[in-house]
Amino acid sequence: MMDSVVSVDPFRCRVWDLHDRLEEHISEENCAEEIQSFKAHGQRVRVIGRAVHNDPAFDVEIICGARRLFVARLLKTSLLVEMRELSDREAIIQMHIENSLRRDISPYDRGLAYLRWLRSGHFDSQDGLAAALKVSPSQVSRLLKLARLPTVIISAFGSAVDIRESWGEKLAEVLEDPVRSRPAIRKARALAARAGNLRPQEVYEQLLASAAITGRGGHKVMRESHDQVVKAEDGSPLFRIRHQQDSIALLLPIDRTSAKKLAAIKCAVERIMSDSATRPSLAVDDASMLQIASG
Repeated sequence: MMDSVVSVDPFRCRVWDLHDRLEEHISEENCAEEIQSFKAHGQRVRVIGRAVHNDPAFDVEIICGARRLFVARLLKTSLLVEMRELSDREAIIQMHIENSLRRDISPYDRGLAYLRWLRSGHFDSQDGLAAALKVSPSQVSRLLKLARLPTVIISAFGSAVDIRESWGEKLAEVLEDPVRSRPAIRKARALAARAGNLRPQEVYEQLLASAAITGRGGHKVMRESHDQVVKAEDGSPLFRIRHQQDSIALLLPIDRTSAKKLAAIKCAVERIMSDSATRPSLAVDDASMLQIASG
């Protein structure tokens, strides 16, 4: 069937459940410009939709244009819809193309949309989604981390749409650490109780500050957010060094750590730690032992 433009009752339309804009985040306040434009000029941009089958309550499913649908319902005016025949995957790509240059879709909305599209099986991986939408895999990763933040953190901001893309990655790092996550969650609950009294930037800064570690002299220091990877001469990873609250852990790959190697490592670490008070630097034989045992 050829694409066609129809005028429909907005109350006979529903928003597609894979739409990248959450209906609960659409309001008269953030649609003020569209409302004034509708009143002054009518609907200037058509929405994109497809026919609904087997649902007597609706005739059209809106693929692109949730805000215009909201305004049409608010003003009780008909809605111009460009009807298309689209598969779900085609609809996702079409919606992304239309919205790629819009700044009024929050990073959180985009992240939740990406998460729904992956969970629904329309893309088999993050890289596959990035390739289909022609966005960077790193951005997909950042937005997914933002979308996966727990409700307690989202509530601290009052509105999820206020959370910046880069904040999700930092907050996710905090929550992955059992030691840092506990004070951050406590702070989030306290901030949620007075949501709206602080700017989003202040909420973000307070959450990070609550997850700082108190070092010597009472100063706050941030934990190492990533493991240090020790590599062999050929670039392959040997083991990881993880900084914890009051200790340092060595993470050894099981498939490369035999009982003999583990015994050699324990012996080397024991000698190093026993002599630390009298020997400020690592002796050559101890360094060699560690290298051989971990290789």
